[in-house]
Amino acid sequence: MKILQQRLLRGANMYFSRPCLAALLELDTTAELDPQAMARLPADLRTTGDAAALVAALTLHLQRACGHDPAFAHAETVGGKPAQRRVVVGYTLEHLGQAALRAAVTLVDGLLHGEAFDTAPALHALRDLTAGLELPPAMREVADEAHRLGYPVLRVSEHAHLLTVGWGSRQWRFLDGAADGDRLLTASVLQSRQLTRALLFEALIDTAEGPADTSASVRDGHATHEVAAVRELSGLAAAKIGLRDAEIGVALGGKHGWMVASVEASGAAGAEREGGRATGDASVAASGAHLDRSHAQPHRLAQLRNDPLQGRIPVIAVTGTNGKTTTTLMIAHATRHAGLRTGHTTTQGVFLDGRRIAQGDCTGYWSHRAVLTAPQVDCAVLETARGGILKRGLAYDRCTVGVLLNVSDDHLGLDGVETVEDLARVKSLVVRNAANAVLNADDAHCVAATLTQGTRAIFFSMHADSTVLKAHRQRGGCAVWLEDETIMLADGDGDGVRRVIAVADIPATVRGLARYNIANSLAATAALHAAGLTAEQIAAGLATFVSDVVTNPLRTNIFDLGRVRIVLDYAHNSAAYAALGALTRGMGDGKVLAVVSSPGDRRDDDLLRIGASCAAAFDRLFVYESASRGRPHGEAAQLISAGARHAGSAHPVETFGNAAEALQRAYGQCAPGDVMMFSCGTSITTLVDALRAVDADAAHAIEAQAA
Repeated sequence: MKILQQRLLRGANMYFSRPCLAALLELDTTAELDPQAMARLPADLRTTGDAAALVAALTLHLQRACGHDPAFAHAETVGGKPAQRRVVVGYTLEHLGQAALRAAVTLVDGLLHGEAFDTAPALHALRDLTAGLELPPAMREVADEAHRLGYPVLRVSEHAHLLTVGWGSRQWRFLDGAADGDRLLTASVLQSRQLTRALLFEALIDTAEGPADTSASVRDGHATHEVAAVRELSGLAAAKIGLRDAEIGVALGGKHGWMVASVEASGAAGAEREGGRATGDASVAASGAHLDRSHAQPHRLAQLRNDPLQGRIPVIAVTGTNGKTTTTLMIAHATRHAGLRTGHTTTQGVFLDGRRIAQGDCTGYWSHRAVLTAPQVDCAVLETARGGILKRGLAYDRCTVGVLLNVSDDHLGLDGVETVEDLARVKSLVVRNAANAVLNADDAHCVAATLTQGTRAIFFSMHADSTVLKAHRQRGGCAVWLEDETIMLADGDGDGVRRVIAVADIPATVRGLARYNIANSLAATAALHAAGLTAEQIAAGLATFVSDVVTNPLRTNIFDLGRVRIVLDYAHNSAAYAALGALTRGMGDGKVLAVVSSPGDRRDDDLLRIGASCAAAFDRLFVYESASRGRPHGEAAQLISAGARHAGSAHPVETFGNAAEALQRAYGQCAPGDVMMFSCGTSITTLVDALRAVDADAAHAIEAQAA
């Protein structure tokens, strides 16, 4: 028996509401558990004879013997792989949970092969490990009391005794023996290189060993930024440890030692106001911190108890198959426009009050945690992707608003998600852990989402006569809908119906042609209302939100070149292509020529269905191979083309090995008044470089708009 893969699901996940360790095991199918040996095991380990179930139970048993009771253990089969099992076990200490799993696998493997079952040596080592990781009594009291009061609690590192209680600008820090200083314990933190490094790690500023000018990877993967740009990030670093206008040693150096960076805090670390804006005192830092092991913690706990919001800022999480990024940006823009310092994450990066501090696909745990722990954030808006949920779980215990936009066939066949129903269960985790659930009344999977008792449902619909919407309103529920091309809102509290904004006044809807952005605007309206914004603030936010190649790249970016218009979009599934077809057909009287693709890790049926959807949506198709992802090069494009032909495309379908060839061919076929839609999953550079070879002026015009 061996462990093939481990994942730390650090927050609420598909298995349990608290952190879990998920492991993929490979079993020795030639060995079986001896019933007589099983009968001699402790009562809580006498399973039905399944080795994986015994590993799960034993991992839990060993943690309990060390004084920790995570209270969850589960084992399941893995479809199509009879020798593999997935084991999921709760934990309270990550290092203990991982060590207990390794010990359990070793003990059960020995039992399978006739060895004596003796947990004593393993327990001795695990208890020694636990002793080194335990919080001191005073800090344990803080954590227990904060949990009891309902505050979110985060231990910054299991190798340090620093606790963060609360999110964003409402957070407090607690450190064993620290002086009773500001909310962030600035002076005490600065005394410790380890704590400073840990907090900069939280801020996505990598402090890994190595030369000071090497790249630093953001831990969601895909995204990098240069340590050499530390001055650009210094405002964030300052706010993370509560400084203003001071020089601190930033542990970026490894063999080069500490790199001293001038920390120039922005207004994000400005004067403290009610609600708790994080501040620090540079003079205290300069003179050195004084540690007082007296009554600091009880006094600070008393202050904490007086916070009626339990250290919480509004947290809005957005998920779904299509429209996540645009809806996230709409909401984040509206909250900033209303005066809240907002942190948000998307597939484009991590942003604090409009400033990008990390670039790349930042839709998972670490990016979300960076925003939630940033003291200069009054509101968090988090785009949440399927992959992040499955690989790490959620970064918060609960959110103020969870938004489920839609669910359609995408990313199926990956990570055990085989059907649309499976995908819906994954994405529904966001609304199950929300105080308010914003749901699409026009999507059956959203309507069927299971909510936690006490969660308020808010439905939105493109249709005023929606059966689901009308029934919800009759029950006194809150709802948002489209009526006479105007967004309407009913709170359900007897306040009546309010007009929010006309669709024509929302730039992202392209004068109402982009129907999917009307749906996104409805969802944003519902989320913003649930977060406490007025109808007037919502309208102002939507009316001033601009979605273009600069603010929202690859999401309905329109370039008017005079002779032809080009629409650049990230579309890569059937529903997205159908929506873009409706938009582009309404943009003029000419033909719509589409340059389309989809990654090769989709199933054959999904690629065929994409082709059929494109055949119905567009006049001419130019299919290209983008990311083959395990398939022979060109196979994905051939399947999309085959789907289009089988659906009865009225025109010949052309297939290409790369985007440049497809773009150049399609552009050459455009007549005056035509629209060319280009689906691109990389960057605008792909379009510009391809056009430069056939129309340098057009390439230059697009480049200028993107500058």
